Amino acid sequence: MSNKLVSLDFLDREAMLYKQSKETHKTNGDIINKVITKNTETEVAEVNMAMKKLNDKVEAIMKTDFIKEKQCAIESSKEQMSSSIKKAYDAYFKVREYIIEKEGLTDEQKQGYIQQLYHKIIDKFMTVEEKTMFERFLSGGGYIMTNSVREHEPNKIEF
Repeated sequence: MSNKLVSLDFLDREAMLYKQSKETHKTNGDIINKVITKNTETEVAEVNMAMKKLNDKVEAIMKTDFIKEKQCAIESSKEQMSSSIKKAYDAYFKVREYIIEKEGLTDEQKQGYIQQLYHKIIDKFMTVEEKTMFERFLSGGGYIMTNSVREHEPNKIEF
């Protein structure tokens, strides 16, 4: 009687077939990649040249006085937006503190006034869509992804 519970000898052939197939898979994949690379050298060079030409043109456009003027206007707008948001933020917390310290109001009334204050300020600064996204962000604790314009570095297409 043998001490083996189960014989796995039948898997020897399968393991050998697996290893052969794995090597064939790798070899054929390498061959395909080499054939594609060799037969597309001209097209790859043309695409790279076109991307270089495009990047050079974008870089030249970004150096024009017109674009520099627009970049300055963007920077000025960002500074104004930041200043306005800071003033709204400061006003919210100043008025909120006033509401909290106000005597004669119940906690529910205070919360109601704070909500009204929040909505009044948010409605002045955001569209309905922005407000919805902002509130979704606040409730979900997620991240805000913003689009930005590269101001000092030309946009480039790279692959």
